[in-house]
Amino acid sequence: MRIILINVHAGTRSRIASGRIAVGDTDTSNYACAQVLGSLDPALAEGDIIACQAGWQDYQVISSSAGPFGYGPPSELVKALNGTSCQWTYTFRPAMVKMWPADVLMDVFGTSGMTAYFGLRECGPLMPSDAVAVAATTGSVGSIAAQLARIAGCRVVGFAGGQDRCDWAVKTLGLHRCLDYRAADLDDQFRDTFPDGIDVYSDGVGGALTETVLQHVNRNGRLFSYGTSASFHSQPTSGPRPAGSLRQVRGITPNVEQLLADRNIKSAVWIVDEFYHERLAAEDDLSRLLRSGALQPVNTVIDGFDSVPTAVAGLYSAPRVGKVQVRFAANPGDRPAS
Repeated sequence: MRIILINVHAGTRSRIASGRIAVGDTDTSNYACAQVLGSLDPALAEGDIIACQAGWQDYQVISSSAGPFGYGPPSELVKALNGTSCQWTYTFRPAMVKMWPADVLMDVFGTSGMTAYFGLRECGPLMPSDAVAVAATTGSVGSIAAQLARIAGCRVVGFAGGQDRCDWAVKTLGLHRCLDYRAADLDDQFRDTFPDGIDVYSDGVGGALTETVLQHVNRNGRLFSYGTSASFHSQPTSGPRPAGSLRQVRGITPNVEQLLADRNIKSAVWIVDEFYHERLAAEDDLSRLLRSGALQPVNTVIDGFDSVPTAVAGLYSAPRVGKVQVRFAANPGDRPAS
């Protein structure tokens, strides 16, 4: 296959810092969009545009029988849907490829969009009366989750770092308000912004912000926790990371667990492939929202293979919004010369 585009993830920086990616090696767990150039595999035909895991390289040989890198095996339902042994390896339907470019396929219809879609569904049903708080609003999952909550009729308030990013979120995503989480009077702003409390919290940050927000979440509220970007704002420590449950990895500390229990706040922590047997229905729903203009894709595409180091190193320091992606090749269908 020829790799068209890869998504850049915070986990790459962590794996480099901890030594799990050695100097001279490639991160083989990137989510990628690729074109099959030739195949002896009955599940992957020449010309197919596929999602898969890939390294930092222009070409790669893959197999439908290969399992995922860095994740547990998919369910039997997902295997049956994909026709492969990896939840991240599947062929995009031709209609999807015709409608959407690679960056949208790997953003709205990739792990970011699916995490937002299934996460809010599992926190649902969202009601117009709900007050929804969205952390990491300018990020890949947060920017989609905030829009989906707005589309559901909820009052949506985002959090971002700096007034410029807050202004961008309100204008671009259609939020009711966005709070600068670095503000000294953040707790007072919470009381002013959520006089009746928060019903749903979409949390991609973790850390101290989670404990602060949960103080304002109503009894019987809901927490959708999918990431811990707070741990990446400072230089990651070297060496192997301590083992822990998925809830601990997502920043659900003992203090947070106590807050959840005291207020009977529903919370569930999972990896999105748990719902990938429903992927086609999610793609259809998200496509309708995109085509109607209700949902806007938000991503930052950096062109050129040589841009990978800059994209990884600047993931949290550069003023980027949405999913950060690096495009290696031209649009699908433009087969390069041998």
